[in-house]
Amino acid sequence: MGTEIPGGGSGQLPKTALFFVLVLPLPLGGALLAQEDAVPFDPAGAERLATKKLSGYEATPPLVVEKMLELAQVRRGEWVYDLGSGDGRIVIMAAQKFGAHGVGIELDPHWVRLSVSKIQVAGLFEQVQIIEGDVLEQDLSAADVVAIYTTPYGTLKLRPHLEKSLKDGARVVTCVYHIPDWKPARTMSVRANGSKTYELKLYRMSRQSQGVSFSKFGR
Repeated sequence: MGTEIPGGGSGQLPKTALFFVLVLPLPLGGALLAQEDAVPFDPAGAERLATKKLSGYEATPPLVVEKMLELAQVRRGEWVYDLGSGDGRIVIMAAQKFGAHGVGIELDPHWVRLSVSKIQVAGLFEQVQIIEGDVLEQDLSAADVVAIYTTPYGTLKLRPHLEKSLKDGARVVTCVYHIPDWKPARTMSVRANGSKTYELKLYRMSRQSQGVSFSKFGR
């Protein structure tokens, strides 16, 4: 069950990833799992989060999620990856409103289980999948669009991995924080949650015919 992720020549997920296609039992009435009931406390997991987590979690307002996907010009059938996918709202909307395939990568098992339950409730297992793991260890070569909402530290750590992994023409859309030394193709400001303004930036990967260039982004 579930859609196979392309990339890497074999069409298989990296060996380091845990690929959730299991059917989880729903609570009575089909309600989502409560956040505090997501997973029991795991000391080893807590240590892993402390050493590898690139940022904390802040829920992106639905309007901002939609504008991020619109800015990236997501098309039906494309692969949208969300790095640090939290409760899965970006990849779920990419599937529901844009007809894309979604792949969320999330380190925290708390959010992994919650997002998997939401995907199950929405009936999107054929389009949306969640990987529990470190984004810096995942193969991103299949991504048409990558969504990022992390801290300046997180974008700085992600930049070399994006430059190494993304294919020519891939688009990267960021929320609030820009990617150092990358030139955005387009920008957008979105007001949500009352008075808060979210700055969005779109980058396009461009590789020269001779070798690879990470200095030229945009149209």
